[in-house]
Amino acid sequence: MGLFLNLRSSIKEKAMDNGLGLPISRNGSSNNIKNKRSQHDFKSLKGKYRYQSRSTLSKLQLSVSFISIIIITVLSLYLLISRLAGLNVNVSLRDGKSLLSPSESSENYKTIDLEDEEYYNYDFEDIDPEVISKFDGGEQHYLISQFGSEVLPPENEEEYQKELNMLLDSTVEKYDLSDFEGAPNGLETRDHILLCIPLRNAADVLPLMFKHLMNLTYPHELIDLAFLVSDCSEGDTTLDALIAYSRQLQNGTLSQIFQDIDAIIDSQTKGTDKLYLKYMDEDYINRVHQAFSPPFHDNYDKPFRSVQIFQKDFGQVIGQGFSDRHAVKVQGIRRKLMGRARNWLTANALKPYHSWVYWRDADVELCPGSVIEDLMSKNYDVVVPNVWRPLPTFLNSEQAYDLNSWMESREALELAKTLDEDDVIVEGYAEYPTWRVHLAYIRDAEGNPNEVVDLDGVGGVSILAKAKIFRNGVQFPAFTFENHAETEAFGKMAKKMGYRVGGLPHYTIWHIYEPSDDDLKEIATREREKRREENQDES
Repeated sequence: MGLFLNLRSSIKEKAMDNGLGLPISRNGSSNNIKNKRSQHDFKSLKGKYRYQSRSTLSKLQLSVSFISIIIITVLSLYLLISRLAGLNVNVSLRDGKSLLSPSESSENYKTIDLEDEEYYNYDFEDIDPEVISKFDGGEQHYLISQFGSEVLPPENEEEYQKELNMLLDSTVEKYDLSDFEGAPNGLETRDHILLCIPLRNAADVLPLMFKHLMNLTYPHELIDLAFLVSDCSEGDTTLDALIAYSRQLQNGTLSQIFQDIDAIIDSQTKGTDKLYLKYMDEDYINRVHQAFSPPFHDNYDKPFRSVQIFQKDFGQVIGQGFSDRHAVKVQGIRRKLMGRARNWLTANALKPYHSWVYWRDADVELCPGSVIEDLMSKNYDVVVPNVWRPLPTFLNSEQAYDLNSWMESREALELAKTLDEDDVIVEGYAEYPTWRVHLAYIRDAEGNPNEVVDLDGVGGVSILAKAKIFRNGVQFPAFTFENHAETEAFGKMAKKMGYRVGGLPHYTIWHIYEPSDDDLKEIATREREKRREENQDES
């Protein structure tokens, strides 16, 4: 059994408040229109819905151990205040029930019009439930008798055609999938994107994740967000925090929430909470600070087209600690379960009008806001950036993180012949000497970020893929496929089916640093030595 929630920047409630019909149907029949717009005129809705504008966002604060408590406390208070103040927040369940009742829009916030057509097309057409219910009740037409024959008076013809179109759009959906194959200039062709993020025990990194989402410069009205929360530990707050954050994201008020949370963290953080920061490269810390400091792009707070939140467990019992997740003996099992989760989310969230699917991990620390456009412009069917992570200065400050993006080697193919059919080769472990060329290791910090190389396997931190490859059968194998599983097998399967798979060796995004047990021991040793030296100096 799973949980499904769908958030839409409170459009449904605002539609009801304005006497409008719920946008409940999708339509893709206007194939003769170059930019793939729906045949309905969205101007009847245009400008009626607004989101609250951004206040200044404070600097990024690296998450601390007590952040989950702070998050829930602040968000709970904010939601309570919002209801008292009249803010409009809503989370709709599949059966139509609401987790939080709608309320009138607040006059205390400056509002900005949501004029973009894409907020109201496809799934969210201007459909009036009362009109549709008339047809459900058997009403077929509006004809009168005139001298024994049925005619439609001219004054009623326009209304009749409009309501008939509503009926057709609520029951018939037509798409020409050749219109949604993904273009390298998707920004110009207004390509819709499905952005998928899997989450497990991720409450502490949610603020970082949402700041990155808001920082995306690809038009938010063209992005549908889909989250999958699965296999969290007992007492974990990921789902609750995700729902609360998503409400505020779609109301355009999330940056205000982060400003409050960051202020609390600033006042309560102790010097020992993030001791390892003392050993990190100062230049990297400054880059993180600058990345999340204003000014932001103009649409930073703009709501996304929709947010879907799924909760479903897949039986993953491997711990989320760095050492647990990266132990070689658990990789095969872990990755097959991750493959199941990715396939499940794709199957439930992908729509016919999506041209691209962007997979993104929640724990990315530094990434350009233009990453979607940058990857899209290469016109590969599957494309990934390089992924590194920062390290303490005593470990040379940085390290290649994602070794799952690689070019196949003769040695690896020979190795596969010696393995059982169900064995999974994993990169970066002495047990599997593949001698492959890894995308990570051909990086030049000063190299051309637009250079692309062909790959066979890909890592899962950041993947942009054309939606058509999923429709044509490519998946994240939850079984052993050519002695690989999940994202690496995804790359091999896509390539075997004739699609282009590539990577950008000099375009780097940065994963958060998670201290290993050995790192923490080394830091503790250095701290003890430092205190010993200080005590000797004082004596």
